[in-house]
Amino acid sequence: MSSDQGSDDEVVSTPEPRPSAQTSPSEIMATTQAWAKVARAFVYVEVASLVLLFSTLGVWTSGDSYKAYSLSVAVISLGLCLIIQTGEFVQPGFLDRTEKGVSLFLFLWWGIGTGIITFKSPFTTTSNGYFSAWAGFLFATHWALNTESFRSKVEEAEKGRKLASSSLLCGLVTLFACIPEIGFYYNGNAIWGLTAGILTFISTLFILQKYDDIPIQMLKLYSAIMFVIWATVAGVLTFDGPFRDTGNGYFATWGGFIVAVFFANHQFSREDEIV
Repeated sequence: MSSDQGSDDEVVSTPEPRPSAQTSPSEIMATTQAWAKVARAFVYVEVASLVLLFSTLGVWTSGDSYKAYSLSVAVISLGLCLIIQTGEFVQPGFLDRTEKGVSLFLFLWWGIGTGIITFKSPFTTTSNGYFSAWAGFLFATHWALNTESFRSKVEEAEKGRKLASSSLLCGLVTLFACIPEIGFYYNGNAIWGLTAGILTFISTLFILQKYDDIPIQMLKLYSAIMFVIWATVAGVLTFDGPFRDTGNGYFATWGGFIVAVFFANHQFSREDEIV
């Protein structure tokens, strides 16, 4: 009797329920946000790559090597960014080891790509593809200059040097934009733009090298001359021709003029005197 009662009193243990292996929406959102934060230094390069990719697909025709190249610029740029983004997310510290090399490569990759895409084909006039190509180059440049190796040098650079660097870029773009126009209807205007581009390129290289040693009065004179040159370049080449329509030549000439205005204003408002 007692044995029967003992068996009745036995407690049957039930296993504890296992936690569900299913990921909740909040966990997915948190993981996605953490993955996205990794790309804060180059997210705009990714966006530009995506826009260029879809812009190229929108005008895609088989057998066009320029469009194929444009697509490759976007795909390789986006692919590299996603690889290092995912690598850093999976293994923290991966970005520190690869960022400098990848950013410098993409700076060169976008520089060459933007030149071909906007000077030759397929986006030589303003469009989504045109702006995304230039955006990709500018954001890749910004990324490369803001890596740990270059950030301090950029921050320490005097404002005049930064403006001179912008002037150099405008001069180069104007130079290359004018070359195809020489020998045609606007030959004289194109030669003037080409000359201004060459003069700007050579003089700004010297300015960048010797900026701290050049007397302030000489810099004021130089900035006044550059203002006059770029005012005539922008006026003649965009009102008369050959850059009436928006494209590399149009933006470069007006960019050169605007930079010349800022450079002159900076030099004439400086309080330090270099003897």
